[in-house]
Amino acid sequence: MQTVELEIPDVIWRSHRENIGFVIDEVKKGLVIWEYLNGRLTIGECGEILKTGYRGFLELLWNTGIPADALNEDELAHQISLLRKFTDQQ
Repeated sequence: MQTVELEIPDVIWRSHRENIGFVIDEVKKGLVIWEYLNGRLTIGECGEILKTGYRGFLELLWNTGIPADALNEDELAHQISLLRKFTDQQ
């Protein structure tokens, strides 16, 4: 993984200077979501990058109000199989 230097506005620095790690995490999440929405990363790849796993990334999308209807065919099939496993256990 590459490292980049990023300039942030003073207002963000003043608000978060005590916890700059939060800003770093949020920037990383934002970039990964952006790449997902533009079709350059899959849900699985996003989960790996953010170390949340597949479901964790889906939950991140849901929690931020981003619909997961951009699922490709493989991702949709994966979700259906997970739902079937869950309902079979009930």
